[in-house]
Amino acid sequence: MYNIALELQPCCGKRTGIGVYTYEIARHLTDTADMHFSGNIFNFRGRNDNSSALSGVEIPISESRVFPYGIYRRMWNLLPFSYERFFGVKGENATDNDYADLSIFFNYIVPPKIRGKVMTTIHDMTYVRYPETVDVRNMRRIKGGIDYSVKRSSRILTVSEFSKREIMELLGIPEDKIEVVYNAASVFGGYSDFKEIAEKYRIDRPYLFYVGTIEPRKNLHSLVKAFDLLKERYHIPHSLVIAGAKGWREDAFYEALSESPSKDDINLIGYVDVNEKNTLYKNATAFLFPSLYEGFGIPPLEAMHHNCPVVASNAASLPEVCGEAAEYIDPLDAESIADGIWKVISDEAFARDLREKGIEREKLFTWESSVEELKSICKEVLSE
Repeated sequence: MYNIALELQPCCGKRTGIGVYTYEIARHLTDTADMHFSGNIFNFRGRNDNSSALSGVEIPISESRVFPYGIYRRMWNLLPFSYERFFGVKGENATDNDYADLSIFFNYIVPPKIRGKVMTTIHDMTYVRYPETVDVRNMRRIKGGIDYSVKRSSRILTVSEFSKREIMELLGIPEDKIEVVYNAASVFGGYSDFKEIAEKYRIDRPYLFYVGTIEPRKNLHSLVKAFDLLKERYHIPHSLVIAGAKGWREDAFYEALSESPSKDDINLIGYVDVNEKNTLYKNATAFLFPSLYEGFGIPPLEAMHHNCPVVASNAASLPEVCGEAAEYIDPLDAESIADGIWKVISDEAFARDLREKGIEREKLFTWESSVEELKSICKEVLSE
């Protein structure tokens, strides 16, 4: 029986796309006849209640309560002992001396001083293609550890064929060392009462919807300019609802917002829970995703699942993910963004066609198939 450990730290706290990916992989994993899966998290002195963040994850989870994760990450090169000393393997036949035969990391970087085989996940190459959009601390972390992480890993996992090509080109990694394990829509949870949501977030008219971290790569300053054009030219009745936590380097967005003649119709509602998010997808006129660069892009598939037509960038991985089920725009051109949105909201037959295509498109990506692919990769690595 092989023991395989997953680093589940990205599941905790307010999840970004990496956290969703990590959580859904863990939630769908079950043991096989020859592989036992477990998870690892740091939880200093048990201060954080991670029961909600890890709800539905059935693999056993080991908590290290010695350090906060951030402290461990800053000290790991100085510590005299290895990563696995923090975690034992959990399971019926585990002993105190059992450690993972294979460890899987989901957020680019592998810690030093780790036994056994390793795989890490590189979701995209934003830090090379668009370094000006990356949080300074995260850039330092990735650049400081990526060479070691790539060298230490038996395989590099990524989330799209687009990202695979980017990794091959920009890091010089051979194709046979990179494996694609797709994302899918994250569709757990249910719906909240829309009237309550509308009252809570002051939504009193039809609305266009965006969800995601507020950061430069999401191109929200261009979305604001496009929204201004729609108000000026077509006098649309809609508000623009932007959900998501504040990220980093978002000055261009807040400047565009403060200068917008439509700012009173733009509603920033912050981070929303999963039931609220599902409800906002379901009731929106359209979902807008004008990103400059995505390694995959989960939100468009989520919108499709909730029967919401999608307007998305014609950039990076998004055409691979959305296929014919989105109206594509040039993210660098506010006119193009406005035209794409107008096409969807002004033509109900076209919007209905996008909804129908979206329902079918979303079904092509499932966490079950992604987990089966991951298990196959694990078997291959462990047999080498």
